[in-house]
Amino acid sequence: MKYILIILIGLMAFQVSAQEGKSRKELRAERKKQEIAVRDSMRIVQEKWAKDKTFVLEAQQVYNKIGDMFQLTPSTNFVYVNGDQAIIQLSFNSLVGWNGVGGITIKGSITKYEYDDSNKNKPIYIRMTIQGSEGFQDITMWISSGGQGEAQIVDMRGNRLKFTGNIVSLEDTRIFVGSTRF
Repeated sequence: MKYILIILIGLMAFQVSAQEGKSRKELRAERKKQEIAVRDSMRIVQEKWAKDKTFVLEAQQVYNKIGDMFQLTPSTNFVYVNGDQAIIQLSFNSLVGWNGVGGITIKGSITKYEYDDSNKNKPIYIRMTIQGSEGFQDITMWISSGGQGEAQIVDMRGNRLKFTGNIVSLEDTRIFVGSTRF
């Protein structure tokens, strides 16, 4: 009798465990569907930003041309795109710079702009040229569906920077624009 009771309890526990495993699998599938739906809706919003040229890359890290990485403050380090105008700003907290916030600010007009969002499984690709008081800057950007972005900036002299950070809308950004040199 004792053994039968133990076996019955074991079978009941196994049956409950099997049901829970199935429900976990269903929950995992539902969670994955929700994540895909959120990612797809974010992708649609990002495609609209890229098409309308209304977004900001708030940089959290910068890489120089030899690959050294520096942590940045997103409110003062960014690539701002609004219509045919763009601003690139780089600043460091411990330095005094030309723009009043420890670095340099380049404002200019977008003279060339192209983007590619045709492949839904790859990041949105943006290539633009900015003409400002500091000359021409070529910017190549990638925007992932998770909201992260990367911008490679090359000036006329071949100097190269790479910003990485979050892509946000113009309404949600918290940037502070410094003054320009000219």
